[in-house]
Amino acid sequence: MPIQRCPQCGKDFERNYGDSSASLNCPECEARLAQLQSTGIPTSGQALVTPSFLITTGLIGLNVLVFAIMVLRGVSPFQPTPDQAIAFGADVGHLTLNGQWWRLVTSMFVHFGIVHIGLNMWCLWNLGRAAEQLMGRASYLLAYFVSGIFASIVSVYWHPMAAEAGASGAIFGMAGVLVSYVYLKKTPSHLQINSRMLGSLGTFIAYNLAFGALPGISNAAHIGGLVMGLAVGAVLPAAGTSEDARRTRLSLVAVFAAIALVGSAMAAKRLTKGVSELASAEQLLGERKTDEALAQLQQLTASEPEFAPGQELLAKVYLSKGQYPQAIAALQKAYAADPKNAMYQKELGTVFLQLGMLDEATAFFQHLKEQNPKEALAHFGLGHAFLAKREYDSAIPEFRQALALDPQMPGAAFSLGQAQLQAGHYADAQATYRDILARNPNDEQAQAGLAYATRQAH
Repeated sequence: MPIQRCPQCGKDFERNYGDSSASLNCPECEARLAQLQSTGIPTSGQALVTPSFLITTGLIGLNVLVFAIMVLRGVSPFQPTPDQAIAFGADVGHLTLNGQWWRLVTSMFVHFGIVHIGLNMWCLWNLGRAAEQLMGRASYLLAYFVSGIFASIVSVYWHPMAAEAGASGAIFGMAGVLVSYVYLKKTPSHLQINSRMLGSLGTFIAYNLAFGALPGISNAAHIGGLVMGLAVGAVLPAAGTSEDARRTRLSLVAVFAAIALVGSAMAAKRLTKGVSELASAEQLLGERKTDEALAQLQQLTASEPEFAPGQELLAKVYLSKGQYPQAIAALQKAYAADPKNAMYQKELGTVFLQLGMLDEATAFFQHLKEQNPKEALAHFGLGHAFLAKREYDSAIPEFRQALALDPQMPGAAFSLGQAQLQAGHYADAQATYRDILARNPNDEQAQAGLAYATRQAH
């Protein structure tokens, strides 16, 4: 006799398909339905009034349990720190992508405060019950974890330096699953599903994506979960599928989902190569483990010589250790890899000036000026190179041009005044210092410069 799955409790039972009056429910659920009808409670024929939602309840319970353990261990119930979330399994690039792959799962059960978990569990309760009733427990559980893990992968790829956690990726996945599952009419035949449910799901998705655009919320995880959910819902077996066919289809879906998740994780690791190692080095520097950070950065830049942020951080470590030639070489590589980065330009030029490498500084800022005549930093740096070489009449027009391009550039007006004083242009220096004092009357350096220029003019 064919095996049928009860749409209420998920239990398998034998059903005589030759009997058109036979119930879709298992004998136990049918007995419960009869008891409810005998008490006068209205029912809908084939659907029980109080179906059990074992999977949804279990998932919510597990999330709440993890949150309770976090609070009992001293974590703030309102605003846990990223480090605290990471300690309990949150997703973060330099750990997840370097071997701690279990964080792709554990991060689904870690939350940043009671508001975060409250909103997520409310959404899970509403979407989860619908999914569990329409799809059955096995399909629901598979879809939840596949969507949630893929959401974690997308999140760690998009924000590899940040700590990410929460059930929202999996919840968005369930919204996507329900959309494709309902749209493709895979729902149980005895449940009347209409376009209103699809409209409600669309509203839920649009509202939460808009909410996810707020600072501090990862829409990457939401979108990743939604996309995977739509795909999984399309390939899951329909509710009316025979038990053998359903198990075969679920097995195939599980296998292909595992392949897709592993492939996605490897791709994320490859595409973010260097970022997670950089975060790890920054963490070591924060712990004052300079030598360990230096070794890690040397290894990173050796394997990825064009990874500009790695070269720039390596240069900072070399500077802190007084290894100036190595620092300059690393900064030059960072600049070569990303020549339009103003930070690398400023840092390299500043090192040249600080080390008294005036010819190198002049050539560097002259090159920047030729590349982009409207770059205020190029004129400012070139002015300082001329000032250090005592070529004051050459420095003055560079500082003037820097101010013309960026009137608020810190230090540019004062440097102009210095060059004018050194060149003996005292009247011009007085005018420059008066302009500074008009904006900041308490600037002591400008006051002293004005006083000196005034005395020299007389």
